[in-house]
Amino acid sequence: MIKRLLCAALFLATALPTYAGFGEVARAIDRHHGMHRRWLPGLGIARFLVWVVRPKGVHDFQLVTYEGRGDVDPQEMRALMQSNAGEGYTPLVRVWSRKSGEWSFVYARSQPNSARMELMILTHDDDDTVLVRVDVDAAIIARELGDPRGVSRYARQ
Repeated sequence: MIKRLLCAALFLATALPTYAGFGEVARAIDRHHGMHRRWLPGLGIARFLVWVVRPKGVHDFQLVTYEGRGDVDPQEMRALMQSNAGEGYTPLVRVWSRKSGEWSFVYARSQPNSARMELMILTHDDDDTVLVRVDVDAAIIARELGDPRGVSRYARQ
């Protein structure tokens, strides 16, 4: 009986995807003073549809939105993202504007033995902060980013 339980636990541990980096960053933002998660109705259904349809090479996504406190320090959030993103994530884009107070951080990591990659994006404008994790086909992203007109065309769809 114990062997069966151990086998089942091992199977679940290897079969279920682990997105610890996203959860760690989301919890760290939750602990940040003055920021509150905003519930998004229908997000679970949208995520399920992405799993089934896989539009333009997107295999999965997670999304958390926060509201409150427009004076979020970008340096503090950059450090939070860097320390909590998880193993394998490297900074791809880190930009912020002192004038508008808007900032964005994009981190990427490749998935071992796969042609897919994960992008984790943390962005802030006015009083809204958004954290997104996207699991995508690397070849499709590279192709789309190599054609800026194509990227803008797909963004308008």
